Amino acid sequence: MAKSSRTTSKQDATFKGSVTETSDLKPFQILASDGKPVREDLIPDLELVETLYRKMAQMRYLDDKFFALAKQARLGTYAQFGGQEASQVGSAFALERSDYLAPMYRSTAAMITHGWSTKNAIMYWRGHPEGWRLPDNLNILPIIISIPGQYVHGAGAALGAKLKGTNQIAMTYIGEGGTSQGDFHIAVNFASATNAPCVFIIENNGWAISVPRAVQSKVDYLMRRAEGYGIPGYLVDGNDVLAVHHTAKQAVDDARAGKGPSLIEQMTYRIRPHTTGDETKAYRTEDEANDWIANRDPISRVKKFLELEKRWNDDREVAMIAEIESEFAEALAAADAAPAPDPRAILEYAMVNPGQNLIAQQAELERRIAAFGGAA
Repeated sequence: MAKSSRTTSKQDATFKGSVTETSDLKPFQILASDGKPVREDLIPDLELVETLYRKMAQMRYLDDKFFALAKQARLGTYAQFGGQEASQVGSAFALERSDYLAPMYRSTAAMITHGWSTKNAIMYWRGHPEGWRLPDNLNILPIIISIPGQYVHGAGAALGAKLKGTNQIAMTYIGEGGTSQGDFHIAVNFASATNAPCVFIIENNGWAISVPRAVQSKVDYLMRRAEGYGIPGYLVDGNDVLAVHHTAKQAVDDARAGKGPSLIEQMTYRIRPHTTGDETKAYRTEDEANDWIANRDPISRVKKFLELEKRWNDDREVAMIAEIESEFAEALAAADAAPAPDPRAILEYAMVNPGQNLIAQQAELERRIAAFGGAA
């Protein structure tokens, strides 16, 4: 993906958010909620800012379209990420194309930012095998539904890259609820002990399905757990794409330089339901989500900054939206035109060496295919 150089000589400046720097933690910011800079010295090249804004706008559009497709029964159960665009786009954009990404089920925006196609995303959420098979030239691991297995996979990919001497790093995502699971601690401890080049990201969106953050842990910020594993921990305003990208870039660069893993907590909010099968009114008020949309929306924040810098206007906005709509329409048409899968595909790649249970399932599937007139 395209990268833009920074224009400031203070790009490596220490910033608030490091667990080793201050006990009075506040999420690190570069842009305030109104789009005004709070760290002028860390504003990157404005071309990069525009690129990040365009990608975030595209992701919000896709998230809403995917939700609509699910309600039309043209997509399966889908995990929305609306409100977390800065968190995913800003961090994933810090990776090189050759790096590894170990996603969770809400990481669609990060995956597309890293190179996954919109068409493949549609196919995946439709349950089509074409969506399961990630391109060979794209180092994205399979989406993990059982939280937090992707943290373990990310740590393993990072150690593998280190042992091979490839200079690749791994980045992996988890929600704040996943930090209560044992695999979270196993993965972070393993990566720390082996000095594996892995960037662990906690997307703290306030809710583990219907369980609020305050119920899960007594600690004020989850990134404090980094100290127990002897690695850097960072606290970031996850709705500030510039702060997210700056922090992720530092963590990625450190990992690539052999300094080992780090843990980043990105404070954001899930303005959409947990999935298309969720009913948010059962556990939170509409006013809560509306307040975040009105006052802390990550896309509005960076757009306001670009407008203040005279880099954005209504004409450019209209042209961008038209481009996004056209790209989505093309991807959807391609997905709709894809042939129905061979039913045997559902059991492909389940195991390298199939066990007796899988062999029995394959035999039963063949019997059912035969009963319906042979291969599809």
